[in-house]
Amino acid sequence: MKKKLLVFHKALAPYRIDLFNELNEAFEMNIYFFRKNLRSQKFDMNAINAQLNFIPKYMTSGFDFGNRKRMIRFGFLNKIIQHKPDVLICLEYSYITFIAAAFTKLIFPKTKVYSICDDSVDVAKRCSNMRKIGRSLCFIFLDGIVLGNDFAEEWYNTLFPTIKTIVFPIIQKEERIKDIIKSSHPITKNYIEKFSLQNKNILLFVGRLVEVKNLNLLIDVFSKYVLKNRNTVLILVGDGDKKSGLINQVNELMIQENVIFAGRYEHEELYAWYPIADNFILPSTSEVFGAVVNESLIAGVPVICSDLAGASCLINDKNGVTFNPYNKEMLLSIFNKKLSIKRESINDFSSENSLMPYTLTEKIHSLLSFLKAE
Repeated sequence: MKKKLLVFHKALAPYRIDLFNELNEAFEMNIYFFRKNLRSQKFDMNAINAQLNFIPKYMTSGFDFGNRKRMIRFGFLNKIIQHKPDVLICLEYSYITFIAAAFTKLIFPKTKVYSICDDSVDVAKRCSNMRKIGRSLCFIFLDGIVLGNDFAEEWYNTLFPTIKTIVFPIIQKEERIKDIIKSSHPITKNYIEKFSLQNKNILLFVGRLVEVKNLNLLIDVFSKYVLKNRNTVLILVGDGDKKSGLINQVNELMIQENVIFAGRYEHEELYAWYPIADNFILPSTSEVFGAVVNESLIAGVPVICSDLAGASCLINDKNGVTFNPYNKEMLLSIFNKKLSIKRESINDFSSENSLMPYTLTEKIHSLLSFLKAE
């Protein structure tokens, strides 16, 4: 008989599809989301739901407060009583996690209670005093934490040696992502024609056009590189409040021919961009993980990744390079070494070879054993 699993989570994002599907396969799972979409960006939930092997439930009764829209939600204690879980998973160190963990240990002391925390080491170190207090209080009742990367685990194990940890990065199932990429090949070919990308060296960014993504620095450094490398194009896929400022910066630097603001895409229209790229870049100054790094590596695209991003744990000497996102000279040096190298498979859409150091399938067994306390 499967153990009963109860999950409380903020919202369902595309990069969590495979994790929750795997949990539903391994447990008798009930999962409740506190929002019907992400606050930072809105996804097509119909497309996401079509890929699930479970029915998501929502617990939206309550309100948000503060600049960071912290959540107050009602009814989650009733769900614990209703489902009597063998395993409870909460998110990070919110008051919901603290109350749910304390209540569960009081009413169902045999239930294992875990938290998922995606913090990079940088984010964990710089968190607010309120979060530090919440973290310490939650540790009293938690049986363990699921962390997003190995560097964070090393930091946690040093500062909090009594708390059990396991690493499960924000990674997705390779077969599913590859299937989407392959089905999007006609769209990829259309992009190449539409934006005249034939025989170009392509540097790709996918994400929100916001301050922490550090795109001003990226464009500044890229402008210096293309002075002598006019055949290189930077493609920015996404949208955000810094878009108009970034367009002005590109115009002032007179590199309009080398920078494309492609707009925001989802599902096949998004994944169709990856086969075009020779290199992918994530230059963020703050990034708890960066699911796009996993997607790029699955597509066989080497990654130039900020060493402050949690996803930097996926990078090795065979699939990319990491860099200090405040160091312009370092990034320019990387561009000079990497951007002139064109991927052999750029036009061979049948041969995407993953550059991931491991797969979700390889990682999920350890996670399940951890959660089941085996």
